[in-house]
Amino acid sequence: MTEEDLIFKLTVKDESGLVELINRYSGLLKSVVHKHLYALPHYQEECLNDIFLAIWDNAAKYDKTKASFKNWICAIARYRAINMLKKYQNELNAVPIEEGIPFEMNDTPFKNELWEIELDHLLAPLSQKDQALIKDVVEANLTTEEIA
Repeated sequence: MTEEDLIFKLTVKDESGLVELINRYSGLLKSVVHKHLYALPHYQEECLNDIFLAIWDNAAKYDKTKASFKNWICAIARYRAINMLKKYQNELNAVPIEEGIPFEMNDTPFKNELWEIELDHLLAPLSQKDQALIKDVVEANLTTEEIA
């Protein structure tokens, strides 16, 4: 089936077009969703279903003079994933301590590695110079009076 045939079948709501869309582009769309919702893996499948539904509902609005079909569906996927990320962003910030740390920190050999990952995440918005400075202060294990 050619891409034009696929678009036509989606436009006239032929279910074989939807099956072909899923078979042909599900890997690509999954990668777009995963890129944006990597921190919310339990919503990725729901988002992918929303994307296929949006393509199905809006296939008649596709304009081949503005973008290729592949770019058009990727744009739909990107915006759907970003909207879902915004919708469920509070879940990322509201993890109870009991769920966030399922083990005693002193009993794990990964304590330092987990600390480094969390520290890197917190310092990401800073410049490399500021990140290095703060890491040096943290590693020196100084009190707040000594730091001041």
